[in-house]
Amino acid sequence: MLNIQRSIPIPRISLEKLINYMLTVGENPGIDCSTIKERGLDIGKGRGDITRFFQRIGIVEVYGDCNIRLTDAGNALYRALNRDVALSKMLFHLILYRELPHYRLLINTISEEGPVSITELHKLINQRMRELSPTAWLNEVAFKALIGLAVDLGVVEVVNGEVNIRYAASISECIRRAIAPIGNQKVLRLDDLSTCIKQLLGDIDIRQSLINNLDGCVEPIIAPGPSGPRSTYFRVLNEDCVVKQVVNSILSESVLSR
Repeated sequence: MLNIQRSIPIPRISLEKLINYMLTVGENPGIDCSTIKERGLDIGKGRGDITRFFQRIGIVEVYGDCNIRLTDAGNALYRALNRDVALSKMLFHLILYRELPHYRLLINTISEEGPVSITELHKLINQRMRELSPTAWLNEVAFKALIGLAVDLGVVEVVNGEVNIRYAASISECIRRAIAPIGNQKVLRLDDLSTCIKQLLGDIDIRQSLINNLDGCVEPIIAPGPSGPRSTYFRVLNEDCVVKQVVNSILSESVLSR
């Protein structure tokens, strides 16, 4: 189940500004919050809206007297930004998909319902949120900010007021399609997921990494095979946990250092 909280603050700024922020911190680890603001890379009071947002999604950490440095995920994104813009957009999308249940629900809803009007999409998102938690909602400002980010990242497109998924979202599509509802439970088809991601990441295979790291997220469903019992299907115990481990495996793979 998604861990949906109440509506979240998301700065309504361009992807270009977010990228410039990350590049600046990557080049100047330990830079302080005031310098970031002086360079026009953050807005708002205190630590700044962008800094708080990047903390929320695990890209930066703040320490000492408001000093900022990239996390492991932030450094993976920084390396990608310096060598392949398309790869960096895909990774940024996956980090949002991992860390923001609101964003994940948005992308999944567009995949399942699209093309859908922006107005109808907002209604559907909040309807699905209320089914998960009566106090959760996505206000209009946050909704438009998430749509804007998804468009800038090439994940969705908006044509004549209708939103539809684009190919760039295909890794999150691999994850979504590999977790199938069966009756009142969800089942992860690990081989399907691994094959789909392998095709998209140029033969990078994360299957073994997933097997090693999905404990507590799933439990195996043992099925007979030609060489004896084997498990390629898993009962999902915590979908949030599965998504995070899949993205973590992708972020840690050598696709980022080749």
